[in-house]
Amino acid sequence: ILNIINDNLYSQLKLSYENMMSNVAKNKINGQHTIAKSLVEIKTGKQDANFSVDNGKYKFFTCSNIPLTCDEFEFDNSSILIAGNGDFNVKHYTGKFNAYQRTYVLSPSDEYYALLYLSCLYRINSFRSSSTGSIVKFITKSDIESIPVFIPDDENILSKFNILLKLIEKNNIENDELSYLRDWLLPMLMNGQATIE
Repeated sequence: ILNIINDNLYSQLKLSYENMMSNVAKNKINGQHTIAKSLVEIKTGKQDANFSVDNGKYKFFTCSNIPLTCDEFEFDNSSILIAGNGDFNVKHYTGKFNAYQRTYVLSPSDEYYALLYLSCLYRINSFRSSSTGSIVKFITKSDIESIPVFIPDDENILSKFNILLKLIEKNNIENDELSYLRDWLLPMLMNGQATIE
């Protein structure tokens, strides 16, 4: 159920962003154009793929769409994670985590968190579409630094984006907790250690 709710929230988030950008093109929204490097320092993870462990305590983001786990964290904030090779996916996460060496980590101020996520998502999707069939095999740091970002003067727009993204993350945390409980309880039910009346 939470996944269905999140699909709806992502749709609302993307539609709101597309509506904003359409209004920007029509000069109906005031603001400023900038690029990612003026909002955030862009870092990369330091770990190789062997850093992951089964049932680790923290998320370990690689170029895969699905994060792995590990026992040590390097980052503890709200971040946008961009896969530098593979399928060039864009993820977001708030909390303690670690990252693979080809994963770019952008940790903006809370005010710009959702806006930067959306700007990265649309730019990387565009980059991925244009690179299909060509020799582009990876995204560089300068590609990330030059991602265009429009910052609206209306703070309510930024607030709406952030509220939707934080709701998605709250649902993801609840899903992770439910999955953990399922994985803990199911073997106990199977071997008779626990029963259901």
